[in-house]
Amino acid sequence: MAKSLNILYVSAEAYPFAKETEVADVTGGLPLTMREYAHDVRVIIPRYACISDRRHKVFNINRTAEVNLKMPSGKDETFTIKSASIANTRYKVQVYVALNQKYFEGRKGIYTDPVKGLEYVDNLERFAFYSRTVVETCELLGWYPDIIHCNDWYTALIPAYIRYYYPNKFKKTKTILTIHNASNQGIFPLKMYNLLGLPEDAKDSFVHKKQLNILKGGMLYANQVTTISETYKKIIAKDKNITHGLNTLINQNYDRIIAINNAVDINYWNPRKDNIIKKKLNKDAKEFKQINKIELCKKLKLVYDENTPIISVITKINAEKDADMLIDAISSVIKNNNLQFVILVKGNKNSKQKITKLKSSYPNNIAVILDFDDNAIHSVNAGADMQLITETEQPSAISFLNALNYGTIPIAHITFGFNDVAIPINKNKINDNSNCFGIKNIANLDEVVKGAIALFNNKKEWDKLIDNVINKDYSWISVSDNYESIYRNVYKSKV
Repeated sequence: MAKSLNILYVSAEAYPFAKETEVADVTGGLPLTMREYAHDVRVIIPRYACISDRRHKVFNINRTAEVNLKMPSGKDETFTIKSASIANTRYKVQVYVALNQKYFEGRKGIYTDPVKGLEYVDNLERFAFYSRTVVETCELLGWYPDIIHCNDWYTALIPAYIRYYYPNKFKKTKTILTIHNASNQGIFPLKMYNLLGLPEDAKDSFVHKKQLNILKGGMLYANQVTTISETYKKIIAKDKNITHGLNTLINQNYDRIIAINNAVDINYWNPRKDNIIKKKLNKDAKEFKQINKIELCKKLKLVYDENTPIISVITKINAEKDADMLIDAISSVIKNNNLQFVILVKGNKNSKQKITKLKSSYPNNIAVILDFDDNAIHSVNAGADMQLITETEQPSAISFLNALNYGTIPIAHITFGFNDVAIPINKNKINDNSNCFGIKNIANLDEVVKGAIALFNNKKEWDKLIDNVINKDYSWISVSDNYESIYRNVYKSKV
């Protein structure tokens, strides 16, 4: 039997503790799945204001309390590591929670100020400090993982840190960096390099276009790079706009970048066991959707009509032009079609006000949930008939798969990670694998929605479509062998 591995999964967010992007869903689901292979998998995340010791069952670890860390400025900054866990019916994964009042506990947001809708100006300091705490935590525990799996630029300093701070103790440790969003690279003025606490001879690896670029350095120092789908890998190797010109480096390293599709954490997103929704799924998908749709309408004060489709929109909007574009598209669709919208929105104050004003213009057709949580998403996924997914900047397909998992048909811009899971319905003709309506851009939404409504009104075909999508496997188990292969190969590699 192959040796079990010690794997540390490092992220800036993890469900159910703290979530701002779909990276949290990956962090909450993949490590548990990899326990199926008998590995010792652990997770570490920062402790933000939204994490509660009581609610999330966070406990003290005596030997990791009030640890002083020397900062590049020469001052000491203190951190504490506490312990929590994520679990399913079969396994439990230990979660280390890194506490620091200045950088994390005093922040209500993860990356951005939720009031201003702007990124924290000290994000480089925050996540450099966090990455240092990860390395120091392993040292304090005397636990040097076989694999450290990092995610996006927020943790991309770790491969360099273990090489420079504790080269002997981490000499057998291999690092993996997953690029979830290649547009978000951790780009800062070059003069801020001194905040990293790395030697001068490491600097060139973190410089791109005369600016500090943390993702670039992470790619160069990591033993292996992965990304979220084969299509996304191809796109980021070619598109200089999405990657801010980093596509040249990605293309040079193309063969060492492995693409694996994302999946759904069925521990939390399982319509057959979901205690949040009104009706759990059994063999009757039609009844499941109908009862949950009635309940959704009741909660949101919409008039239920089995012949009126509900389209959900789950979005985060900080740019007002994006709010305007969405509002114009929804207004056009509502004027020309018999349907209802349920809009879940996060974002800056002005964007939320605009969405609320849209509701007041169509009080019988639109319901709005501001600053929603995951409980709302459960209810909406179970009760809506379709889901409009327009955020082309979000490359992950997890929201797409989550909708399908609950029998809600996406109306989606088929790009990035969607290409590898989306099988559009062609001229309202479905086959056993059809799972969405494709839109070229927001401008042709009205045309696509008309076709979707026509299929919705063909109850026999619609019921067939729902039965097809709701009974497929979207779980992490479906891709876990790919991760097992990566972990094994990286661990055995000489690089």
